[in-house]
Amino acid sequence: MIVTTTLLIVLTVIGTAVLNYMRLRESYDESAQERIKIYRAGREAIGAFATPLFARALEGLLANRGVDDQIQTILTETVLRDTKVVDGNTEYGLRLAYVLDQDRMLVAHCVEAPDLKCTTGEHKPLAPALGPLTLESWNQALTAWKALPADGSPLVGLDLADGADQYRVFAYPVVKEQAATAGLAADDTRPDDRLGYIVVAYDLAPIQWFAAAAEKQKAAASRDAIMYGLMVGALFAVIGTVLAIFQGLSISRPIKLLAYKVDQIARGDLQARVEISSHDEIGVLGENFNYMADQLAILLQETADKARIEQELELVKAIQETLVPSSELVTLGPLEFAGFYQPAAQTGGDWWTWHSLVGDKVLVVIGDVTGHGVPSAMITAAAKAACDVARHVHYDNVTVTKLLEIMNRAILESAQRRFAMTCFASVIDTKARTITYANAGHNLPYLVRGQGAELGNLTSRGNRLGDDVNSEYEAKTTQLEPGDMLVWYTDGVVENDNPAGEQYGERRFRTSIKKFAGMDAASMRNELVQDAAEFYGDEARKDDITMIVGRIR
Repeated sequence: MIVTTTLLIVLTVIGTAVLNYMRLRESYDESAQERIKIYRAGREAIGAFATPLFARALEGLLANRGVDDQIQTILTETVLRDTKVVDGNTEYGLRLAYVLDQDRMLVAHCVEAPDLKCTTGEHKPLAPALGPLTLESWNQALTAWKALPADGSPLVGLDLADGADQYRVFAYPVVKEQAATAGLAADDTRPDDRLGYIVVAYDLAPIQWFAAAAEKQKAAASRDAIMYGLMVGALFAVIGTVLAIFQGLSISRPIKLLAYKVDQIARGDLQARVEISSHDEIGVLGENFNYMADQLAILLQETADKARIEQELELVKAIQETLVPSSELVTLGPLEFAGFYQPAAQTGGDWWTWHSLVGDKVLVVIGDVTGHGVPSAMITAAAKAACDVARHVHYDNVTVTKLLEIMNRAILESAQRRFAMTCFASVIDTKARTITYANAGHNLPYLVRGQGAELGNLTSRGNRLGDDVNSEYEAKTTQLEPGDMLVWYTDGVVENDNPAGEQYGERRFRTSIKKFAGMDAASMRNELVQDAAEFYGDEARKDDITMIVGRIR
């Protein structure tokens, strides 16, 4: 315990020191970035103001022609005057400046790299000897002008690199006695109003100096912070260790006694108890130990009871599984269908069944009891029994309305209105290719035609089973065609949620039905279930899921 306490103190101090170290470095980084931001903003403001002003100063000289030496002198003085020494570093400021005539031929060129080199261009094209910065700045400026609106501002600002050096370049056309535009700058036909161009490049080397200075200051401050943190940490570790020793000695004896009693419990002596001699944390721990020992016997009994209940639930689950047909594909003449059943808990309230009737007819029934679990499972058993009795009494020639009336009475008697069941009963005549159906408050099944081109419902209304003893149900008949698909389902399919709390919904279900409508019944059933399961993800199912997919061949 003493070692653990000391380690916790050391880790806490180290963690605090690390956080301070990280905040310190972050503060220096933010300061450097702010200084760089201010410097760039200053350069941007100077370039945006000075470049058009420079162009207006050159307007008369470019218009008169024959005064290239004067233009050269202006460039030389401008580039040279902007150079200064700051903290031992040479800040060149304006590093490059050149002037082109209206034919985009070089008039004058000055570059400080690091010595000042100025040349008269003699109205010749830009040559590689002038350097990659000159050629790249002109090509990108010309491209930028062509991309701007013709009547837009002609001031172009570019970030360029020449090796490790970074530059902010500004370009502007020199125009005679009118406002300059990007269209005049980009015009390749040599308009008379355009006298030439001015391009300048400002050195951004101070940005690197700022970053280097900040790194140096940050390293020095970080070293000081680490040393301070180590000294404070060592002091706290010594103090904490001394306190832990005294505290450990005061509580180790009652803890040893408590450990002895715990060992007795572990060996099976459930009568072991500790004597309470204090009301501090150790006393509370002793009281809790005694309470734990008292509860242990109760827990053992509850565990046995729970195991018995689990066995009984497994038995109920096994019985209920016999009430639902298998998921295998069933083929009866031109009709094929396949079902799917998944309870939300060990037992559920969903149920479906099918039976062959006389005259090449097939009965398909699907139902959903309110809620899920053992009570709902018992109601499904009553529904299954009522369905089987109805078929037997009517010699497998029962109608859907009579079936629902018998099931309604059975569920009403069994549940006493504490539970109700929605149900949809269908009888498919495989010879006449018709489906006759009646509804007891259940979701309307889908009828799909033309491989998903037409999607409708088997519409019928009626009270839920178990709501009213006098409920009556209406039968309807629909003609089926080869290729028709039928989808019966319970509301759990569309009402279960994904991890984000969003329901699957009827719209997604209809889209999925249309997507897979061209498959056989078993394949379509599998795809519909898979599509819904991918939407649900790992979210626990809050309701049972049952689905039947049928196809008329």
